[in-house]
Amino acid sequence: FAREGDYNKPQYFNTVNEVLSAPDFSAKVAPGSRYRLVGNANAFNFTSDNQGRVYIAITTSEYPERLAFPMLQVIIERFTEQYGPKSLTVKEGGLNKKSKQMFAAIVKEYDDPAQKDKVAAVQAKVEDVKLTMQSNIDGMLRNIDKTEKIESDTQQLQDQAKLFDTQATTLKKKEQWKSRKLTLLII
Repeated sequence: FAREGDYNKPQYFNTVNEVLSAPDFSAKVAPGSRYRLVGNANAFNFTSDNQGRVYIAITTSEYPERLAFPMLQVIIERFTEQYGPKSLTVKEGGLNKKSKQMFAAIVKEYDDPAQKDKVAAVQAKVEDVKLTMQSNIDGMLRNIDKTEKIESDTQQLQDQAKLFDTQATTLKKKEQWKSRKLTLLII
């Protein structure tokens, strides 16, 4: 099942046919074993069952392998439940229309790894927490800069206040002496 509008559909079909028609494919692919062929953009994840049916999920190469094979397991279970014996005798492409909805539902279910995969969900939460923490740290650093500026301004004000106090005391003493001298002159 390829999504509607997927321009790579013929390429997928040809690649799958190449893999399946390899001379030693049946001998090398044991039923129930898992295989993943990774290319630049896509990964071919496949397995087979005891009846010789091969199940392939073509994903992006970044799609987690830990989800591709559980998806294939769901496909196997639902497909064999609905089309089991019939799938062994039907001609090529004979179940395409009938199975299209089933495959579409499974693909939709596994489309977003974060929705399906607990590890990806935890990783998404960790990323969210990391962003929040980074934002908090940036805010704290800005607050530290502001606090240092306020401390510097406070120190300058204290220095100016001391200078003012010293000058005021000196002026007061000067004025007191002036007043005493004037008083002594008058007497």
